Amino acid sequence: MAIVGTYDIVLALLSILIAIFASYTALDLAGRIHASSGITRRMWLSAAAVAMGGGIWAMHFVAMLAFSMPSMTVSYDPASPSYRCWWRYR
Repeated sequence: MAIVGTYDIVLALLSILIAIFASYTALDLAGRIHASSGITRRMWLSAAAVAMGGGIWAMHFVAMLAFSMPSMTVSYDPASPSYRCWWRYR
């Protein structure tokens, strides 16, 4: 029996658009590095890194929101593994 997940197409497309916008922004900011020097150069590089990192985070966050798994029951007794381990090595 296979568990099959589904995607909300609107959120998946939004995730792709976020990735494209973040990449464009990071590359545009990185292009300004060549025309600057000193602390200004580092500020443009930092801004490009934050734009790319934030875009990657946002893209993955929205893509995970787009993914849906069927309902399934998961049970776990947190005392059980620790109790067995304690009993075994006492």
